[in-house]
Amino acid sequence: MSSGIKRYRTPKNDKPIIDAAICGDADECCFIEAERERSVESLKAHLSEQRHDFFNLLQVLYGYTQLKKPDKVLEHITDYCRQMENIGRLYNCKCIKLADLLYTKGKEADSIDLNFETSVNVSFNTVVRMIDIDTVLNAVDNIISAFFYALEKEGSKNAHVILNLKENADNFRMEIYCMEIKNGQFDAIDSIIPKQEIYWEKTAKQIMCFDSIIKYCDNNGLEGKMLKEDSTFVLSIYK
Repeated sequence: MSSGIKRYRTPKNDKPIIDAAICGDADECCFIEAERERSVESLKAHLSEQRHDFFNLLQVLYGYTQLKKPDKVLEHITDYCRQMENIGRLYNCKCIKLADLLYTKGKEADSIDLNFETSVNVSFNTVVRMIDIDTVLNAVDNIISAFFYALEKEGSKNAHVILNLKENADNFRMEIYCMEIKNGQFDAIDSIIPKQEIYWEKTAKQIMCFDSIIKYCDNNGLEGKMLKEDSTFVLSIYK
């Protein structure tokens, strides 16, 4: 049925009493609307959290200013601006759920004394929204959680987990790795990869091992692989 407005009239006065939008697929319209509402509510919640984090940052900057440590002030400002700029690119591309996820993973990292950083280099073409689907989000969530689990298990405090997202001609490529392992400061992550799903109390979720994540990617039209030489997980989403 074509989209349009249908007017229902009473038999007596022939005045329109109901204006109903007729959609070609009502269920799909309801789903899209529900997704939009969830995204808006999630965005509101994270904006509130970011406001709280910003005021915390101001207090930290004030402290370093009082201590006359301008280098620390500049370091914190630079890091904060870089993170907000990268997450902002995803919000601007309407990849709300992925932006929310990466913001949440940053909060998780803080709770276990790790650092999570993102670098996003994508266009503003609508095709970028294909990385906002549930299968991609689930893969990304599990990959990052596996790194967090492995690093925390080894007591690697203040380690940096990095996610680089790049757009190529035929795909989107995410590289997720630990900076200290990549630079040779820590041992490779291979020996501490969880061998099975493990319940991790700090995030109240199960941790999927990397081999299982790769199988999940294969089963859902994604390409996932671990580069053994530097323990970098590469996730490719083809356009």
